[in-house]
Amino acid sequence: MKAIHDVSDHGSPRRGRHTWLALGLILILAAVGYGFLWEVDKTPYSAHSDFISEHISTKQVLYDSIQQGRGIPFWRSDQFSGYAGLISPQSQFTYPLHFLFCLLPPLAAAGPTFWLHFLGAGLAFYAVGASLGLGFGPRVTMAVAGMFGFKLIIATYAGWLPNIPILIWFPALFAAVFYLVRRPGLGSSLLVALAGVMCLHCGHLQLFYYSAGFLLVYVAIALAGYARARQWADVGRTAGWLAAGGALAVGGAAYLLIPLAAEASLVSRSQTVYEFFLGNHAIQPKHLLTFLYPEALGSPLDHTYKGDELWEDVAYFGLIPLALAAAGSVLGWRRKPTRYLLGGFAVSLLLSMDTPVLRLLFDFLPGFRLFRIPARFLFLTAFFGLALAGIGMEEIIERLRRRPGRGKLATILTVAAVSLIAVEGMYYARRYITMAGHELAVPDTGYRRFLAADKDLYRVATVARATVSYGWAAPMGMQLINGNDSFNYRPYQLYFELLHWGEIRRTIARAWYDLVNVSQVQGAYRLNVRGDLMDALNVKYLIAPVPLEFPDGQFEQAAVFRNQPLFVLYSGSQRADLWLYRNRRFLPRAFWAGQLVPAGDTEDQIVEAVRRSDLRSQTVVCPNGGALPPSTASPADSATVEAFAPGRLTISTANAQERFLAVSEVWHGGWRATIDGKVVQVYRTNLAMLGLAIPAGEHRIELVFQPLRWRLSLAISLAAAGAFLAMICVWVVARRVARRRQVPSSRR
Repeated sequence: MKAIHDVSDHGSPRRGRHTWLALGLILILAAVGYGFLWEVDKTPYSAHSDFISEHISTKQVLYDSIQQGRGIPFWRSDQFSGYAGLISPQSQFTYPLHFLFCLLPPLAAAGPTFWLHFLGAGLAFYAVGASLGLGFGPRVTMAVAGMFGFKLIIATYAGWLPNIPILIWFPALFAAVFYLVRRPGLGSSLLVALAGVMCLHCGHLQLFYYSAGFLLVYVAIALAGYARARQWADVGRTAGWLAAGGALAVGGAAYLLIPLAAEASLVSRSQTVYEFFLGNHAIQPKHLLTFLYPEALGSPLDHTYKGDELWEDVAYFGLIPLALAAAGSVLGWRRKPTRYLLGGFAVSLLLSMDTPVLRLLFDFLPGFRLFRIPARFLFLTAFFGLALAGIGMEEIIERLRRRPGRGKLATILTVAAVSLIAVEGMYYARRYITMAGHELAVPDTGYRRFLAADKDLYRVATVARATVSYGWAAPMGMQLINGNDSFNYRPYQLYFELLHWGEIRRTIARAWYDLVNVSQVQGAYRLNVRGDLMDALNVKYLIAPVPLEFPDGQFEQAAVFRNQPLFVLYSGSQRADLWLYRNRRFLPRAFWAGQLVPAGDTEDQIVEAVRRSDLRSQTVVCPNGGALPPSTASPADSATVEAFAPGRLTISTANAQERFLAVSEVWHGGWRATIDGKVVQVYRTNLAMLGLAIPAGEHRIELVFQPLRWRLSLAISLAAAGAFLAMICVWVVARRVARRRQVPSSRR
């Protein structure tokens, strides 16, 4: 066992009393330091908040679906003309610590949810200290440093609602694996399973992927040590229990992972290049100054930081923890974990920079290119630093206690370190995290009231990014063709490119979909887009920050709204006049196709067919190797959407002869269609939409979205959950039997 860990337990606390004391202290400090996050009728707000610009809409979709009795939403329609809900890594609809978003509107749930994660960070780092065999003082120091970490605070400032969960669960995963290597068995395997499944539910898999790599190295070193000592039983136990815990974790998240993997080729993130991966966030030597002072290069609060986003680039994890980490690296060198942690610190710091090593990993390591912004390795750097800080505190305390009369000094040192770390953290928390009224985060605008009065089923296009914050879409009941999310679909990206430019200009992955192709001709502004693609996308209204001119008469001015509130990301709240236009030629959500244009099976062929077709009178269909159905028009034919909910449409049709029905829902293999209860084929239509062949007569059509491989993946997750519960029961019974055997016979 000493191949990795050579940590004595003589400094370990008496488990019961000291553990409860530590938990109570962590809870009190969380209440004192972050209690303001519970303020009623207010929500975390900043000019740089992704929560305001994006994630409010995501959680509003969840809240609305739960309140309307539809359960967890599989599909959402608020942005990008629709995309997956449950399995999107950004959604985290089933992540346990986001449960408040099922019960409360997003603006009310956000503050308490962030608070839960600060508390969770403290508990996770306390567990890391315990897994390293450290004493009470070092564990508490690590817990407080983790809970008041500057990177966690500034991530909250940036509104990183889907990113923050992994910041507390990847340390918990390290703790579980550290503990399993020390004490392989059923209990430690269950801890690995719990931490692993929570990491996989966090959705933001980047840091989980990186952590898994570092942990594989850790376990490999341990197993190699056992093998050198010919301790084959230890090799088997460690590998076996780790594999069991990992299998349970993956199985528990299978209902998310399998559908996500099944649609991988559909996601635009599969198309990426090295520059996109860097994202302007590979740190430079000057960023090393932020190890000493977080605002050494400036702050986003006063726009003195010259980079894009300080929360991505800052390395600071506390000056006191940094000093303790240095002490741990020197004084604790005899401890085997120190060498691993110091190596992890150095390697993660190196990988946060643009070096040939990073490029090599991008080119050859499977899965590495799916993520971006290498500066995020700094979160791992901070983790390794805090673990080293715990060892440093342990070494200092041990040395003080060896000297007569210095025992109280060890206690004073611990109290002083914890107090100073907490005070500094509270200062930065108050400096960076501001609470604002709900009316500022999602205002009640004039255009929202105007659009709410129109009961048609339609979509809205917005000109320029800040005209309508994409995070306002669902709270305002809007369905936008624009959007902001790193998880979106390549067919729709290509369609948007054709709509926006009339050609494919950008094929690599992107997160923002903005209409910005506006030109000024003789003092008038014109929006240069393909109107037929707007029509086919069910766009009835367009909102612009300037008055627009439409020479072809496609749009007419419907209203002007003066002094409307805006949220401009990186600038904050502003006001401007907005112009709203109505599309005279918009097509309904389901419409009869005109002339059918067959497209080939390759993406390039489909794009070319759409590029040269007028989608007002023509419909591009992928026949999937078969013949296209006939489509004969009759004046009396009708198609009406009777009911709509995200991921579900009911359409009634009446047609004299067989016809082709185009449905303006984004193409995905998870859509299933029935006509009068009979399953029928769904055709990929107009590059990014759906279509159906409708036989003559009157029919009822149901279109329902379900994640790919859903039944299989759900069955695997339920089986894994059942196995986990059964193993807990076995573990509890085994512990009771072991305790009874330890009771002396005279006391039985």
